[in-house]
Amino acid sequence: MPKAKGSKTVVGEAGPGGVSIVDMPPSFDFLRSIQVWQGKPKMGKTSTAAALGPAAKKLGLDGIDPFFMLFEPGSGGVNIKGTSEKCCSKRGCPDCEGVGTKRKILSTLDEIDEWFKWVAASKYNPIVIDTGDAMYQAVADSVCVRLGIPNPTASDHGIAWVNIFDEFRGSVGTLTGAGKSLIFIMHVYMQEKRVTGGTINTATFNISGKSRQFIASQANQIFHFDVVPNGKSDKFVIRTKPSAGIEAGDHWGICPEEIDRGDSPEEAATALLKCFYEV
Repeated sequence: MPKAKGSKTVVGEAGPGGVSIVDMPPSFDFLRSIQVWQGKPKMGKTSTAAALGPAAKKLGLDGIDPFFMLFEPGSGGVNIKGTSEKCCSKRGCPDCEGVGTKRKILSTLDEIDEWFKWVAASKYNPIVIDTGDAMYQAVADSVCVRLGIPNPTASDHGIAWVNIFDEFRGSVGTLTGAGKSLIFIMHVYMQEKRVTGGTINTATFNISGKSRQFIASQANQIFHFDVVPNGKSDKFVIRTKPSAGIEAGDHWGICPEEIDRGDSPEEAATALLKCFYEV
């Protein structure tokens, strides 16, 4: 069961409609959270997200069945349930391998709206946005096409940026409003920033306008996927402490500063789930 502390009623106090005012406890519910998993490409973010279901099953945890909203083809080497479309069903087909269904990369606002509404009403949870960078680009491109402009900077008074943010926020709201947990997989890059006395390197993900701040502020936790030296070999880890440029504070107080991902995606998924659940 998830870890949680009890709440305490403030005696004699009531809000509008007679609702009791209570000390509301923090929520450690993995299935009602927003997380950002960020790091360089090929760091194991997608494979770890895909392993959440099998890891949860082995741990005896119910309700964890991830679904991928695909905005780029980076999941091709991983077994997933995700956005799909019909294919040829022919043996040897490089796209469907005879199954008749292949991965669908979402690219238009209509596709995003249709699939987000469908998955919001489905049994799947958490919902993995793979990747948030590519989702933002798909939204931005579609808004620009709708407005008849080559890029957001070509619009007067920031109209394009406002539309992009509204579309992005609306899609996220479709899922959070349905009680889904979200995992944004984000690529990170290093940016040089001038400061007094020289320069520093800061980590950031490639989203412009208010959408970037929106994701960072909504997240309960930002996990940094990284590799560190470990004697003669490398150790794959997840960092939970803040990284320069992106606030990644542990909002729940349930994660160590560094989580060892072990030698497989299943071990990494298990280590993450054990932060949220008593197993």
